[in-house]
Amino acid sequence: MITLDELLARYDSATAVRLERWIFRGLVRPERAGEPPRFADIDVARVELLVELGEVLACDDETLESVMDLLDQVHGLRRRLALVAQAVRRQPEAVQDAIAAELRLLDEETREGD
Repeated sequence: MITLDELLARYDSATAVRLERWIFRGLVRPERAGEPPRFADIDVARVELLVELGEVLACDDETLESVMDLLDQVHGLRRRLALVAQAVRRQPEAVQDAIAAELRLLDEETREGD
């Protein structure tokens, strides 16, 4: 965990005003337990990405919010898919084989529809 000052020192374009705006929009979520706010590694990574998107692609806050929302959705879906895979691996081999066969069939049907 790092402090607000430490976070701002890492990124020149991450001003206190911008960071407060990102926090208000929910793009970054510092720990609220203490003052000053402290930031976990995930929020540091999010700030780094927000800075890069803002600088390299010149994204405004609304675009940043949309991009981060999509990334959060992808992350959530990947996590959920990993849980589904884990649940399948816990099933008897016959069930795993049946699921694999069904997936192959659905994949073929999807390709035919393209």
